[in-house]
Amino acid sequence: MCGAAFAADLPIPPIATPKPAPMTTPQALPNNIPVQQNQPNCSRWTDDCVNCTRGAPGSGPTCSNIGFACQPKAIRCLSADIPQSEPRK
Repeated sequence: MCGAAFAADLPIPPIATPKPAPMTTPQALPNNIPVQQNQPNCSRWTDDCVNCTRGAPGSGPTCSNIGFACQPKAIRCLSADIPQSEPRK
């Protein structure tokens, strides 16, 4: 039991805290645009993982959830936005 009493008196070194990773801002990554952001002149768009549809005027888009093991690709427009003032032909 003498060894256990000696071990309790040993100094405990402080825990090394890791330095936080530098924060990146959206301004630093101009090509990293989230798929949920409204796409100009497009009513439906996708990155092959998430599909989005333009919402009602003044509201955000409606997007699906990402798949389990999906690897997003470049955002592409599926349907061009048709202005309300132009009649469909």
